[in-house]
Amino acid sequence: MTLLIDLEELCKSPISILQQYKNSGVKVFGYTCSYVPEELILSAGFQPYRISNIGASSSFLTPSFICPFASAVIENILKNEKYFSGFIAAHTCDPMWRLYDILKKKISKPLFLLRVPHNTQNEMSLEFFKKELYRLKKFLEENSGKAIVNQELLKAIQLCNENRSLLKNIYTANKDGKYVIDAFDRFQLTLASMWMPKLEINTRIKEFKPCTKLIRKVRIHLNGTAIYDLDLIKIVGESGGFIASDDLCTGSRYFWDNVEKTIDPIQGIAQRYLTRTPCTPQGPIESRLEYINFMIKKFKVKGIITFTEKFCDPLLYDSVHLRNYLMKDGIPVTLIEYENPAQELGRIKTRVEAFIESIGG
Repeated sequence: MTLLIDLEELCKSPISILQQYKNSGVKVFGYTCSYVPEELILSAGFQPYRISNIGASSSFLTPSFICPFASAVIENILKNEKYFSGFIAAHTCDPMWRLYDILKKKISKPLFLLRVPHNTQNEMSLEFFKKELYRLKKFLEENSGKAIVNQELLKAIQLCNENRSLLKNIYTANKDGKYVIDAFDRFQLTLASMWMPKLEINTRIKEFKPCTKLIRKVRIHLNGTAIYDLDLIKIVGESGGFIASDDLCTGSRYFWDNVEKTIDPIQGIAQRYLTRTPCTPQGPIESRLEYINFMIKKFKVKGIITFTEKFCDPLLYDSVHLRNYLMKDGIPVTLIEYENPAQELGRIKTRVEAFIESIGG
């Protein structure tokens, strides 16, 4: 199908695409985390759609001290359940795990919990995750009414690999100190890849014409988890910074690695998703720090900004280790915590401006 939608408008209101899917008879499966393999959803005949926090406030079903991101995701699922054929949640941090407990009592659509090992880099964890993916495969087959055959799975892997490769090519245009593609454009293409049909977004990425008139700014690495509010990306640019790299699950961690060819496609998918750079609730932390250090060197970064939702304990814990790790190289780091970015943009911008000014050119 072809969607009549502007990417900037889609990123402001991703829910708007759901009505088009419904009108076209497309069955959509919502998922909450980048550890959920889109390949399996596609091979079952569903359109994957990552649930964001955009357009939702905290749910009344959660206490005030819970992560506002997880709470808003719950609210978006409850408000828009009618557009979906089912949902897949992932056990990463505790709030996202508890999200599943709430939803299974509140929604009527099929719901699956994908258990993700917290230690991502050993053989036992990989074998466990592989079994989880077989369990997910069975769940999707039961809800699609058809078996997921290897031919369809390989086709989905190829499609997702192409999407990831295209996004990575866009991203690496800024390596070695180059200023080629604005971060706002890059993040738009990445977020749209989580919501649009893969064939269509791949075509749009191929047709993308980069702006090559960027003024030289302070090169920044963006650290965090999931950022959907592109006003935060704009703020860095407006404050004299250029987001040269990131380690977000709505950024480079979404597309950096591809699924390798194996005899068993599920084995390849398990290997790719589990052994990529781990999310903050997962480990080992050394792998995450090494990835950030790799990004700093590859993209000639001068400073790191950590954007974090209030009460995000894994990221707050990580931020201390990140600061200590980078002190030896003299890389400045700042942490900016927020609860509702739309209401705090002025304060956030002041903090970003002060940090970038402290680094200088």
